[in-house]
Amino acid sequence: MNIIFLLILLGINLSMALLGRIIANPHKNIILETTLPKDKLNEPQVLNVRQEYKKRLLLIAAAFSIFDLLILLTTYDSITLLFFMLSLFMMLGVNYYTEILYIRKMTHVKITNGWILPTKPLLVDTKLIQNKNRKLLSYYWYLPGILISLGGTIYSFTNYQQALGTAIFGVISLLMAGLFIFLHYLVSRLPVKPLTNDEIINQQVNDAMRHYWSLLLVSSAFIFSPLSFIPILSITLSYQSGMILTIAYFILLTIYVGFIFYLLFKLRRTQDQLIMQAKDYRYGDEDQYWRYGIYINPEDPRIFVPDRLGMNISTNLGRPAGKISMIVLLIVAVAAVALSSIPLMISDFSSNPFRMTVTTDDISLSAPFSKTREIPLDIITSVQLIDKLPANRIRMFGSATDHYLTGEFRIGDESAYLLVYNNEVPILEIKTENYTYYYTNKDAEKTKKEYEELIKKVNK
Repeated sequence: MNIIFLLILLGINLSMALLGRIIANPHKNIILETTLPKDKLNEPQVLNVRQEYKKRLLLIAAAFSIFDLLILLTTYDSITLLFFMLSLFMMLGVNYYTEILYIRKMTHVKITNGWILPTKPLLVDTKLIQNKNRKLLSYYWYLPGILISLGGTIYSFTNYQQALGTAIFGVISLLMAGLFIFLHYLVSRLPVKPLTNDEIINQQVNDAMRHYWSLLLVSSAFIFSPLSFIPILSITLSYQSGMILTIAYFILLTIYVGFIFYLLFKLRRTQDQLIMQAKDYRYGDEDQYWRYGIYINPEDPRIFVPDRLGMNISTNLGRPAGKISMIVLLIVAVAAVALSSIPLMISDFSSNPFRMTVTTDDISLSAPFSKTREIPLDIITSVQLIDKLPANRIRMFGSATDHYLTGEFRIGDESAYLLVYNNEVPILEIKTENYTYYYTNKDAEKTKKEYEELIKKVNK
């Protein structure tokens, strides 16, 4: 897990260094959130700030990449996860601070040289308003993805015994489709703004934004719709077929991520090419609202606005709803870190986080933040101690780290529930007609004693 987290951090560091350079390139006469006259975009002072900012991003990426090597020294899964999250948030914070610093530098260059653009009065193009969504894909394009999600949910629910797991994947699939449709609605509601005095170019710039974004959202809904089939495929496919399907879907997601960047960069390039053909760029004095790289305008009723890169949608933090959405996002991020790290910390530092309790009628297996499994003694077909888990394992629900295997798994063509420390033997194997359970205590001697106690109860 340490190596995987390290590779992810290195990839993020490099991606942030490369993607962060985008705002230092001219777009709609804007460089580093600062609008400049068209004839000043390549002035030496401007170029110096741009190049210095790009070099600084590469230095930050290199420094964090060296720092991230420390993750290889951590021996606890919880510490590894916390280190990963800490490094990630620190890197994002440092990059954001650097962006603010160089936005101020570029603004200083603009003010010092008196490159103040004359503010153009707001131009209302009624024709553009009427036709703003003419290139927006129809909502009907979401039907294939929705039907796949519903079909997978219904089919899995009627053929898979684990209703909870089926419901989780089905709800996730449908919620993701709903989220993309909601974002589609927000894109359709975005107001239009004539960026030039040329009506044709303004229409084409608007068409490009709405077409590419709706295409991105429709394809996203379709790509994630097969998630609803995971429960039923997990029990109907063999181990080899399941692995092939998993790898194929992972490759598809990788291609999809590349497709996202391709669409967004193509949108940016298309808009730039169109705007450069116009004789004049209409400056609306919006620099004052883009402070700290964020849109803050209490007078603007919009909650979501297209940002000035032409590649994203920003939240207006000048509105109460915008502030609430940002607070909710922060709460979700903190909660996600807590929910993922606390169970690992308990497992790492507790003397006995995995528990097996034997009664006269059944046994129970429990772990932190996991549902307790009750196994009636009369359905147990065999109990034994083994020295090694079967190799053909696919995790369905739960966690699989370097030290722990917890939750629902597929082992070969059978369903299994694991509460296992990877470095502890022997492993207690409990078989029933439909399920196999694997359990270890942190203390191997206690595992042996629990086995002996269970054998006595089963043999009565």
